[in-house]
Amino acid sequence: MTRAAPIALALVFVLPGCGGSSGKALTKEEYASKADAICGKSNEQTKSLATPKSLSDLAKLADKTLPILDHAINDLSKLQPPAGEKAVSDQWLTQVRNLKGDLQEIRDNAKTGNLKAVQGVVPKAQEHNSQSNQLATQLGMSVCNKD
Repeated sequence: MTRAAPIALALVFVLPGCGGSSGKALTKEEYASKADAICGKSNEQTKSLATPKSLSDLAKLADKTLPILDHAINDLSKLQPPAGEKAVSDQWLTQVRNLKGDLQEIRDNAKTGNLKAVQGVVPKAQEHNSQSNQLATQLGMSVCNKD
C-alpha cells in the first residue's frame, strides 16, 4: 500500500476523545484544557489500534476509529467556549467534523478496494487537518493541535 492511505488515517489520530460541560461558558484556559483532555483520551484509544497493511485493514481501522471520533465530537460539542471564542470554536468543530467525513470516505473507498479514491481524499483531509490544528492553536490547545 502506498504511504497515502496510512497518512490519511493518521489524520484522525489528532482528534479528540471525551468530556463534558457544566452548561456555563468556560474561560479560554478551561476550554483549552478540557478539549485537550478529550483529545488526549481519544489519542490513547486510537494508539492501541493496529497499523493498516492493506486497504482491507484500513477499512477495518476506520470502522474502529469512527466511533471514537463520534464520541469525541459529541463531548467537544458539549463544551461551552468563552463568548469571545465561540466563532473560532465553531470553525474548529466544523473542521473536526470534516475530518470525520474524510475518514468515512477513506473507509468506504478502502472497502471497495479503490486505492486511487482513497488517495484522492488525502489532500482534502490534509487541508482539514491543517485548518483544525491552526484553529486549535488559536484556541490555546496544546494536544488537539498536534498531528
